[in-house]
Amino acid sequence: MQPSPQMKRKSRSISFRLSEADYARLAYQAAGLNLRVNDLARRLALNGTDPLAVKTYRQNDPALIQQLLHVGHNLNQLTKNAHIFGRISPQVPALCQRIERIIDQALEEKGGCE
Repeated sequence: MQPSPQMKRKSRSISFRLSEADYARLAYQAAGLNLRVNDLARRLALNGTDPLAVKTYRQNDPALIQQLLHVGHNLNQLTKNAHIFGRISPQVPALCQRIERIIDQALEEKGGCE
């Protein structure tokens, strides 16, 4: 027996709040599955405790992109300050080392996948 069209229609709503960290984790998982956050939340709610398998590739990994964005913002601020004050921050060498580590790690992981 097929469910009626009335039963298939999504007419009920559930609302809940998340912390920024919980939402970020859910959004990260949703991006890895190419889903909207609401669609992932619906699947998680309806599928119970079944674990989700999320396969990411480092070069497209949202966490890596976030990390690079953060480093880029830091570098941008240091560059602005260098132009304004005419001196280079002592934080620049540490930031350059951090950038090199991120690049090295991404290249190692990419090389390991091929």
